[in-house]
This record gives sequence, C-alpha cells and structure tokens, in this order.
Amino acid sequence: MVKHWINQTSAEYGFLLKLIPLLLANLLLSTASSATDTDKGGDDWQQVAPPSYPLERKWVSSNEYPWRAIGRINLAGRGHCTGTLISENKVLTSAHCLWNKSTNRWFPAQYITFVAGSEKESYQAYANATSYQVADQFFPDRLSDPESIKHDWALLELAKPLGKQLGYLPLADSTQIIANKALIQTGYRADRAFVLTVEKNCWIAKTYDNLKVAQTSCHTISGDSGGPALIRNQDNWFLIGIHRGRTANNKSLIVTSESFRKNITGQ
Repeated sequence: MVKHWINQTSAEYGFLLKLIPLLLANLLLSTASSATDTDKGGDDWQQVAPPSYPLERKWVSSNEYPWRAIGRINLAGRGHCTGTLISENKVLTSAHCLWNKSTNRWFPAQYITFVAGSEKESYQAYANATSYQVADQFFPDRLSDPESIKHDWALLELAKPLGKQLGYLPLADSTQIIANKALIQTGYRADRAFVLTVEKNCWIAKTYDNLKVAQTSCHTISGDSGGPALIRNQDNWFLIGIHRGRTANNKSLIVTSESFRKNITGQ
C-alpha cells in the first residue's frame, strides 16, 4: 500500500509562483572551481578537489543512456535530490527528499521539477510533477526508524512522458540483491551538484530486512539521496536500489528494489 497521491496547493507557497520561470535558470549556475573539466572523467576537477571528494566518482555524459534517464529533482528553489525514470512518466526518488523540514509539510507537487540529464548549462528534457505517492509506513519525523528506512521511497508522476524519449530503467529482481554484488552508484552529489557523477567500483556489503535494505561500499553525501544504484548485465541496465543515507560509521545505505517493486509493478 502507498499513501495518497499528493497534489495539493498551499497558500504559503504562493509567492513561489513567481520563481517557477527561474527554476531552469538556476541550472545554468555551476559550483565555483578553478578546474576546467576537459573530459567526462573529470580528472582536472579531481586535481583540485577538496579532501572529502572521493576520486572514485567520475563525471559521465548525460546525453547517453542510462545516464540521461537520471536527473535532478528541484524542490521549489529549496534544494535538490536525484531521481530516475522507471517508466515513461514516473520518477523514483527518496521520500525524505520531498518533505519540507522548514514547514513540516510535503512539498506541493506543482513546485517540483524533474530535469533529466542535467549537465551544467544543458539538460536532456524536463517536466513538472503533477502528483506523487509516498510509501506507506514512511514517517518523516522518524528517519532512523527501521520501518521508515525501508519505506523511504516515493514516485513522481510527470506532466510529460520523458521516458518515451529518453528511455528508463527497469527494476532488478531479488536474485541480484546479494553480498559482493558489483554496483554503479550515481547522483548529483552536493559538491558537484550540476553534473552527474558515477562510482563504478563499489558493491553490496550487507543486506537487511529480507533484502529490502543494503549497506554498500559506495561514497555518497547530500544530493545523492534518491540516486540509483545500478547493475549491468552485458548491455542491459537495471535499478537495484536508491541511495537512502549513511550510517553512524559513514557507510552508505540503499533501499533496494525489493522494497518497492510490488507497489510499482504489481509483481
């Protein structure tokens, strides 16, 4: 079961109507740096990167599949998360991304924009959300609760079928959720918020709660929330989970496809 579709308006957000035309303009900004990325490996950036930046994370070209099916979820100018197209007009992300901690309310859907393949001054496509559903048993005021952790996912419905143009990611089945499974972790992490970066050499370390949550070796920070953990089988890509957060000892957690597949696909 999932909570009701959220598409309400709110008077307190009325002033943001004037900001909607500027949302895309914000994408033109890039984090300041003395480096110039000359290739998608981002080697120049890594030479001057802060000590906290994991050199395992590489910049990838967002005009190629599957990277173009991944994008920024912009939240009324108040932050961003990462989301992934999993059908023609549905985007999967973390539920906690859509909770406005300042107001203790869910962001109204009409102030949420998905920008697919966002890469500095360019993007592949964008669409506003018309509504979204949040997993049942997710409680934004109890983020450390085991039930909230494994139900930390949400599904945006878009005004346009972007997946028809860009493609989308199918969900991995439970047989793939095993220790030592190689992963590709992606996201618009906060310290490189305007390009998609990817770590290709991490893996599942442990699984919990009937495979619904997994600890990984991937390097993640804010902005990665909702970002897909992918697996590749020859030329086929699958979404095996989404980044949820980090443990007290700085280990990354993903909510796996076992948590949301049945609600999304009915299987």
